[in-house]
Amino acid sequence: MQKPFNQDSFWSRISYITVLALLTAFGPVCTDVYLPCVPEITQFFKTDPSAVQLTLTSCFLGIAMGQFFIGPLSDAIGRRGPLLISLVLFAVSSVLCAFATGIPMMVACRFLQGLAGGGGLVLARAMAVDVFRGSELTKTMSVLMGIHSIAPVVGPLAGSLIISCCPWEYIFFAMGLWGLLLAALSFFRAPETYVPENAGDSLSRRLSANLTAPLQEFRNGNFITLVLASGLMTAGFFGFLSASPYILQKTYGFTPGGYALFFSLNSSLLVLASIVTGILVRKFPEPAIVKTSLAILLAPAAVIFAVALLQPQNPAWFLCGVMCYTFISVIFNTASFTVIMSMRKGPSGAASGIFGVLVYTTGSLAMPLMGIMGDTSIVPLGCDMLFTNIVALAIFVWVLARCGNRKENGSIAGGEPGKESTVPEGEPRKEAP
Repeated sequence: MQKPFNQDSFWSRISYITVLALLTAFGPVCTDVYLPCVPEITQFFKTDPSAVQLTLTSCFLGIAMGQFFIGPLSDAIGRRGPLLISLVLFAVSSVLCAFATGIPMMVACRFLQGLAGGGGLVLARAMAVDVFRGSELTKTMSVLMGIHSIAPVVGPLAGSLIISCCPWEYIFFAMGLWGLLLAALSFFRAPETYVPENAGDSLSRRLSANLTAPLQEFRNGNFITLVLASGLMTAGFFGFLSASPYILQKTYGFTPGGYALFFSLNSSLLVLASIVTGILVRKFPEPAIVKTSLAILLAPAAVIFAVALLQPQNPAWFLCGVMCYTFISVIFNTASFTVIMSMRKGPSGAASGIFGVLVYTTGSLAMPLMGIMGDTSIVPLGCDMLFTNIVALAIFVWVLARCGNRKENGSIAGGEPGKESTVPEGEPRKEAP
């Protein structure tokens, strides 16, 4: 079997990580390119903001469900086949969104689009866990985050540029083209990284064994609890994604171009945060980074909550709070993924699928709530960011304290807690289901 990359070649390694980064960009592609045209779609279908926000919610729920099923499926038959099928399906569903005749059809097509996109997300994470371990996984995730951060920077600008000269449907045509190009890139640059240990069994037996693997992982209390806590933090960021077009364009009077410019500026912080994370993991253990970042996040969350209550006319405090929140959130997300995956007891595909479905489902539940006080109110977003942060901090402190100092004394390895992998970096991994 072909190795994922040449271990002696820096550029071969970077090109492989770049493919993984582009696969994880399905979230930004599905949302950031789409956000500038949300008000236009609201007017086109002559509906209210809450109905259009359902298209965002359905997309994220689709991403969650895609990860839940495609992750375990890849544990049974390998990563490459499900990956290529997911990418082609994403392209087809994107074109279907462009031909939607109403909000119900748009919601359904966006769910299908998210379902396919979830395959790219879960398989990129699983392929990273197949190849990298411990602090190497954290450093790889930080590099991966830095590369894929280009999508949130370019996405809003691209979406704004498209709707400035074309109807909103062309945004989905562009998404379809993205899916096809990524399918071609993955075909040539993403070889298989995983061989099931029961590869000699019948397909039905492998599918039965691996599709039930997530149910076994649900009994892993520490893993599930930390995944839910991570989902609470995602709810804060998803709430901002859902509310930001209305808050910035209607409450503070930003133009679509001005909104896209700020969103891109805010997203560019992801690149800087990923660099900082790579430096931090060389000096501090991941659990310490997670707890510290959550504690620091209370400050910008409290600022946004205060802005929601005091309603200042100047948007400066709100913008600064959002930018600080975004920067620290990236550090938390990168380090917490390694901590959470260290708690898993089963295959990486199933664990990554559970991680995706719970994080995205929890985050998606916050999105429709952002409009319950009107499309210009910041109060729901302020409450969302502050209180989810408080609860997540309490959960992480409690679980890590219960696990003891075992993980604080060194890097965290993939697989069962306390175990370092013996698989050489860069080799395709064999793993029991």
